[in-house]
Amino acid sequence: MKAVLTHKIIRDFEGIPAEKVFDAVQSLGGDNGWFRYDWLWQIRGFVDRLLGGPGLNRGRRDPVDLRIGDDLDFWRVVDIREGKRLLLLAQMRLPGKAWLDFFVEKECLIQTSHFLPKGLWGRIYWSLIKPFHGLIFADIARGIVKKAGTLENIP
Repeated sequence: MKAVLTHKIIRDFEGIPAEKVFDAVQSLGGDNGWFRYDWLWQIRGFVDRLLGGPGLNRGRRDPVDLRIGDDLDFWRVVDIREGKRLLLLAQMRLPGKAWLDFFVEKECLIQTSHFLPKGLWGRIYWSLIKPFHGLIFADIARGIVKKAGTLENIP
């Protein structure tokens, strides 16, 4: 049995309504960007295109609303539970399968990257990329909470 490798970020958003945090989660990607390091996402998209993947040029169907099956840059929405969870499956070229999971609880956002490596190269890839995920994904979580704070007073 293959082991799924994970990296989890937990970000408190005390005082911001959970539904606003989920609204901010749903706004990721496309013209909205990823809150930080958009240039790194652009590079990753370019490399993906060189490898025969979709790159970032797919954007998103709608700037606010997401539903199962939607493309979101080089991700695909595979599960969404309103106000609670957004699960994305990577469509980019990888030595394995990857998911990005956002789960909103009462006062915290739990963001988990999951990777099912394919062979030795998959494990090497994960080892090389994991430190960058720590920085990038922590900043995405921070950006989500920050954006949610700006949405707080919008009806």
